[in-house]
Amino acid sequence: MDRSTSGNRRRGRLAGASLAILGAAIASAIPLTASAQAVAPPVQDEASQIDDIVVSARRREERLQDVPVAVTALSAEALEDRGVTEISEVAKFTPNIRFDGAAALSGGNYNATVFIRGVGQNDFATFSDPGVGTYIDGVYFARSIGGMLDAFDVGRIEVLRGPQGTLFGKNTIGGAVVITSQQPSANLGGHIDATIGSFSRADLRGHIDVPLADGKLLTRLSAATLNREGYARRLSDGQDLGDKNADAARLQALWTPNEMLSVSFSADYTRAREHSAPNTLLTLDPNAVFIQRYNTFVAPSRGVTAPNGQRTLNTSWITGDPYTTWASGPNVNNLDLWGTSVTADWNLGPVDLKSITAYRELEAVFARDGDNTPFTYRETYNADEQSQFSQEFQLSGLSFADRLSWVAGVFYFREDSIDVGRADLAVGLQPPTATLPPFSPAVNILTEVEAVTYAAFAQGTFSITDQLSVTLGGRYNVDDKTYTLDHRRQRDGFIVANLTRSNDWDSFTPKVGVEFKPNSDVLVYGSIGQGFKSGGYNARPLAGPDEVTIYEPETIVTYELGAKTSWFDRRMTLNGAAYFSKYDDIQLTVNQTPQNFVANAAAGEIKGFELELIGRPTSNLDVNLAVGYLKTEYTEVGQGLGPTQILPITLATPFLKAPEWTVAAGAQYRFDLPQGDDVTVRADYAYYSEVFNDIAGDPLLAQDAYGLLNIRATYTSPDGSWRASVFGTNVTDVAYKQSGNASAGFGLREASFARPAEWGLSLGKNF
Repeated sequence: MDRSTSGNRRRGRLAGASLAILGAAIASAIPLTASAQAVAPPVQDEASQIDDIVVSARRREERLQDVPVAVTALSAEALEDRGVTEISEVAKFTPNIRFDGAAALSGGNYNATVFIRGVGQNDFATFSDPGVGTYIDGVYFARSIGGMLDAFDVGRIEVLRGPQGTLFGKNTIGGAVVITSQQPSANLGGHIDATIGSFSRADLRGHIDVPLADGKLLTRLSAATLNREGYARRLSDGQDLGDKNADAARLQALWTPNEMLSVSFSADYTRAREHSAPNTLLTLDPNAVFIQRYNTFVAPSRGVTAPNGQRTLNTSWITGDPYTTWASGPNVNNLDLWGTSVTADWNLGPVDLKSITAYRELEAVFARDGDNTPFTYRETYNADEQSQFSQEFQLSGLSFADRLSWVAGVFYFREDSIDVGRADLAVGLQPPTATLPPFSPAVNILTEVEAVTYAAFAQGTFSITDQLSVTLGGRYNVDDKTYTLDHRRQRDGFIVANLTRSNDWDSFTPKVGVEFKPNSDVLVYGSIGQGFKSGGYNARPLAGPDEVTIYEPETIVTYELGAKTSWFDRRMTLNGAAYFSKYDDIQLTVNQTPQNFVANAAAGEIKGFELELIGRPTSNLDVNLAVGYLKTEYTEVGQGLGPTQILPITLATPFLKAPEWTVAAGAQYRFDLPQGDDVTVRADYAYYSEVFNDIAGDPLLAQDAYGLLNIRATYTSPDGSWRASVFGTNVTDVAYKQSGNASAGFGLREASFARPAEWGLSLGKNF
């Protein structure tokens, strides 16, 4: 027996044993909890108890421990204690999630790839929908471009794992990230904090709350400026990569004219003017057909000399350093992101009516030098604009003597986006005779997408007894999309595609659940839920219009068994979930230039579990642990939709962005000082087993198992009005890949590495 077979069997036995342990824990939760409370020492004060966290995972506010959904929630205080500055950092504290920036092929620091339980989307393109939904104050963000949001004035972040198709709708097939902003305060005051650190970091954040109209109108103005030099460098011209230069502002108002009505208004704007995301060359194959022809007919005439003295594309351009590159193409990553929303809540007696109206726009310009040399061999440039309008109405209430808790609603969404770009591929490659292919496939791109969504949904939970309840829900969704493409070849103006394609898809995503709550400290639940990701068209043709093929929505059905438990008089919570998913019509996105397409060419199965523990042994000590196990496999592999669409996978290929194990552990201790001030020290460790960064499971693009350690020490004044922190992130200086891409035809592998070790000092003041 070889080592890999033996290792797989050991992992299988370990997974089976872990699932058995979880099942046993759920089955025995009731008597064990009672026993634990019986033997627990008496609580001296409420400071030793775990604080309640309120979440909106079911589109209404509830205690986290009362929600039969696998959800991780971090409050504003928890985010501050952990030093979270970007939304993506929640992945360091949550099981079974990957939240990475610098999406492959993009060069955009703000372009996110999010996967939950192995389900998501690795493509940033404006015509490609994400597989994990992002919501801010109830408003859906449709694009992964700009998805690496700063954690700016955030009140709470919730990560909902598993399909959320009933209450949240399309493109939440993997789950949802739900963000709630800090709300205006009834007290006049504010906060300001400044941070300095590695790479000339200089951040300034602040807000002010101003109550008006005798407290009936509360307002809040927040602003931030975030600045950092890049952590990678271009050897060709000395420019940096991966810098931070962003400004943001938000205005909020909450109007409560009476006890029946409240109206909240929000307007926000983010402006970033940065360089491209870091990229480096991993491998170069001099025998690749495009490289051979390029070195013969183009490279020698370009006046570019490689480090080894040759005027060709060759392996001497590989630096061997994750933070350096010989790239020389456009170095830009600009983002303008703004929006406004109005949310109105009416208490109409037997029911509550909520209206959420929102409009958003983004403009983004980003580029990447994918060959990582001074040659123009494989570069991309994108200038995108997107706007969206959404309107949602919700009715909710209690019926049948308060035994039925329900919510129902309708949703409308319209999106218009345009991508104007270039794919500069082997520019200048025009062999002298037609018998010497290939020619340059470089194209100029104009792609427009209009998308309209209509949906109606309802979900209710009926209490059969005081302890047993059932949940039923469903959502009907209609998507209508129109794609307009004008793609022209650079070398001769040949029209690759000048066409318009339209289609519509409808879907129904139900949910069924059973919940048993014998007492306030135990909730056991089982559920079956469905989700889907919208269909579309291939919008990266390089040869002709036949490549613009249609692909259908992908769907998933997840069976889940879970438990939420509190122990030792609420000094510890232990939550767990085990799940099994049937994943069908998987949209396999292949970006291996000149192979670029999407096809519903696979089906798969996903199984795993999650355990989350939060403990407060004493009023001064907090600990947390999150463990996720994920087993994915393809059960069917089909083929592409066109003659040039060749799938780079087999049944044995691993899933993209789906590490088998994720572990997050943290501990925080507060030292009380004599004058009433205190010092708090905290350490957080996140572990990921091997991560595959491309659809083909290329081992040279994969990231081996690694761990990240963050540390933080904070001094708080006696009256709590100011605090100072010193901190370090990735303190062991692990170099790990956050994205990667390969093209056998072009003979290249490239990767983007995440931030190295950084240190900083922050000072905050309340006023």
